[in-house]
Amino acid sequence: MSIDGRIRANSSSADGIVRVPDSFWRSLQQLNAFRFFLAIFFIASVVFPDALQVLGLRHHFALFLLALMYLAATFAFGVLLRGRQPEFNFQLVVQLALDILVITVFIHFGSDNIIGLGLLLTIPMAAAGLHPQTRITLSLAAVATIAVLGDQALMSLAQDGVSNSETAGGFAHAGMLAIGFFTVAGISHLLAKGALASARVADEKEREAIELEQVNVRVIQDMPYGVIVIGPGGQVVSYNQHADLLLRGQRRFRDNIEECDTGLKLFWRDWLEGRGSDMSMLSVGEPPRRMRLRLSGLADARAAGAVLFVEDMSELEQEAMHMKLASLGRLTASLAHEIRNPLSAINHASQLLHEDAARDPATSKLTRIIEDNVVRLNTLVEDVLLLSRRDRQKQETIDLSVYLRDFVTEFCQTENMAHTMVEVDVASDLVIDFDPMHLHQILWNLMRNARRYCSRKPGSIILTAAANTDMVNVELYNDGPAIPEEVRQRLFEPFYSTDRTGTGLGLYISLELAEANGAQLRCSEQTQGARFRLSARLHR
Repeated sequence: MSIDGRIRANSSSADGIVRVPDSFWRSLQQLNAFRFFLAIFFIASVVFPDALQVLGLRHHFALFLLALMYLAATFAFGVLLRGRQPEFNFQLVVQLALDILVITVFIHFGSDNIIGLGLLLTIPMAAAGLHPQTRITLSLAAVATIAVLGDQALMSLAQDGVSNSETAGGFAHAGMLAIGFFTVAGISHLLAKGALASARVADEKEREAIELEQVNVRVIQDMPYGVIVIGPGGQVVSYNQHADLLLRGQRRFRDNIEECDTGLKLFWRDWLEGRGSDMSMLSVGEPPRRMRLRLSGLADARAAGAVLFVEDMSELEQEAMHMKLASLGRLTASLAHEIRNPLSAINHASQLLHEDAARDPATSKLTRIIEDNVVRLNTLVEDVLLLSRRDRQKQETIDLSVYLRDFVTEFCQTENMAHTMVEVDVASDLVIDFDPMHLHQILWNLMRNARRYCSRKPGSIILTAAANTDMVNVELYNDGPAIPEEVRQRLFEPFYSTDRTGTGLGLYISLELAEANGAQLRCSEQTQGARFRLSARLHR
């Protein structure tokens, strides 16, 4: 699960409101269960008064209806408690008010023993202490006290011939119940206030923890590299968005790191078994991207898991190269005129010397060396100047079936190469949006490399073009030796060349021109020969 998703799931409770503890809701549910059994008891006492002989009942029918309504209210309270709506304090007051009313009515009409049924009110009084406001708790205890004392007063007025001692004893019993109500409610309220204080502290700690985690997540998400937390067994616990972006070609990494790229899996296993280093450079994804991977253990034992840092080195290297070439381009552009003039003079002087020393082989050899190096320096200046013009593009619609065949004919004539060396297989109706001069330069560089390394046999170079959804893939294959992996990774670096006479800018310029036209240029892995693919947008 991504770090952002986990934070959104946890932060929903950090709204600054101190919630009623779950234990309070459970207590109210337990009180409702007690109310259910009490309602059943009242119904049974009314229906079977002689069999139970618990209550001396009067007004049977009215009390039976009251008990049924009390039972129905119990079910209604159960539904409200499950939904936890309305809020806790309102439900508590309403339920306790109903309990006091029903029990008091049964005390008055259903029994002459005030102590027996009066003790039932201690349970609601204990629940009254859950209210956070002391005055409400005391008010509920006072209402229960008034109900009991009022019932005793009504009973004393209704009974003639009762001695003063019996009346005093009834009020004494009622007073003892009242003291019990306040005592139970007070103790319960003190315990509830302690629970609420603990809940406030817990909520505050939770809010601080979530805020701190959100800060950590924001810091991790804004890191310029990917972060993946790996648990025991290689399962991915969490990751940031940059890691998801860098490994977008490895979707399975979200479940287990061992289901990813082979190189990444071997790196993880070697580190886990203590054989490998904490850092490695790998090519991951499709197209391959050079990544620097670093593992940091979560504990002393590596089996406990690790944090994997993934850094895209290709972007850093490309940015460094862009800065280097931009500086070089500005320098070369400003010095191009001053460089070309001396080169022209040197070349002209070399030609004059060559004419004067035509009969001296040693002098002729030296002049040829001068002329060759002048041409090489001039080519280098032209290549660097071409980089400064990469953004000066003018895209046109190009029909590849015509353009590629004309290009091959032109290349073979210019390079004095047999036309049979190149096979062209281009599907019809392939039209792309591209700058013609840029496309010509890209294909010319690729074709020159293919000519240099191919076997020179008929069909040793194959040029194909085919549509792939909304893209067109132009592929150039030659049957020369396969390109080693370490060389293939550096092919498009500027000034990198395996040919001593090359400038090392041809493929880099081709890559820059392709990207300037919204295309991609890649070298595919081959067991034999070399294959370059140019992917351009299909014209719509």
